[in-house]
Amino acid sequence: MNEEQHNSQPPSHRANTLRIAVLMMPGQVPLDLVGPLQVLQCADRLSIDVEICYVGPNAAMPWLGPLTLSGIDPLPEQLPPQHLLLIPGQYRNSVEPLSQQECVSWLKTNACYADTLMTVCSGTLLLADAGLLEGRRCTTHHTLIEQLQAKAPKAKVQSDCIFIEDGRYLTSAGISTGIDTMLYWLTRACGHSLALAVAREMVLYLRRSGQEPQLGAWLEGRNHVDERLHRVQDAICAAPSQTWRIETLATQAAMSERHFRRQFKSLTGMLVGEYIMGLRLQRAKTLMTETTWTLARVAEASGFGDERQLRRIWARHEKVPPSVWRRASSQKLLD
Repeated sequence: MNEEQHNSQPPSHRANTLRIAVLMMPGQVPLDLVGPLQVLQCADRLSIDVEICYVGPNAAMPWLGPLTLSGIDPLPEQLPPQHLLLIPGQYRNSVEPLSQQECVSWLKTNACYADTLMTVCSGTLLLADAGLLEGRRCTTHHTLIEQLQAKAPKAKVQSDCIFIEDGRYLTSAGISTGIDTMLYWLTRACGHSLALAVAREMVLYLRRSGQEPQLGAWLEGRNHVDERLHRVQDAICAAPSQTWRIETLATQAAMSERHFRRQFKSLTGMLVGEYIMGLRLQRAKTLMTETTWTLARVAEASGFGDERQLRRIWARHEKVPPSVWRRASSQKLLD
């Protein structure tokens, strides 16, 4: 399967089983591995099956003080198809040159068998060494930006985001941002409802990279631990175009209407109506980006009722008309 075919195929939405391969290299940063794996472990326990294989140049390796990681499978001559290949970062003073070169050579021939390649921290440098980042937007830890630019001079290296996606490449700034990046990928692969459930389970606040604004509305107002409101928000997120009445939502939250309104505003920072309109507006933007539908059809499918109402809400949040925004968004996807 060539690169163009991969880029035209997004992750399988709501796959029954996620197949993940992890490239295990000497000098691995512990949180680069454990953070993303904890996200997957929570997802496995809450909803879906996750199959993880660990491959690397060594069957075992020192990891954290006296702890050693073992049970690592040899690098396969051909990697079985994977939904994701995870490449954690390494401490630069712990890199073993021969193992490093073996992994670079392996990536050159096997990267094509993963739907998405996700790097954490210095893992991006490995993709650069393998010549896989030419012309792509990418990022890494802020202390490694210059090294990445030197290794991949034709890449579009960015230092102003915690992670960034370009085609099937998902690169991150490292350490704790591996958690954010894996949550983002989980959203793409299985839907935002599961990602939000995982974030709540891990007591996390989902962040955006600054480069993926389509996530914003779904994550906004979720930085609280009130399970009753999360339940209501999950229902709205699942069907933002549906007609939602305050009395129905209050009943679902087991609150009086007055208390529900106050609690929602206090914990989310917005009124219920504002929250619903924000989701509908994001839904409209997604449809404008992914379809050629007329604005009237987009408005109806997003829950606005008609084009006039969509334009009225749009004007409150955007500086340019829908047509201008749509052309700019389409051009950005081509760049």
